[in-house]
Amino acid sequence: MWSNMQPDCDQIEGERKSGTAEYVAAFKAPGVADNKHDAAPTPGVVNTYRLRCEKGGVYSGYSNEMSGTP
Repeated sequence: MWSNMQPDCDQIEGERKSGTAEYVAAFKAPGVADNKHDAAPTPGVVNTYRLRCEKGGVYSGYSNEMSGTP
């Protein structure tokens, strides 16, 4: 779960990587959304996430990474 710290985003893009794999797109949510989550993490494997804000076609830098095991 996460909270949007930049409510002026057009959308929030979340990326996930499982174990040591590369990041892949996991979800997109409206910029006003909070507490959205990924519905398809890999069970039993450490999943790492990062988020970024998109506004007017311009993306912010990525957030800090957060990891967990479902």
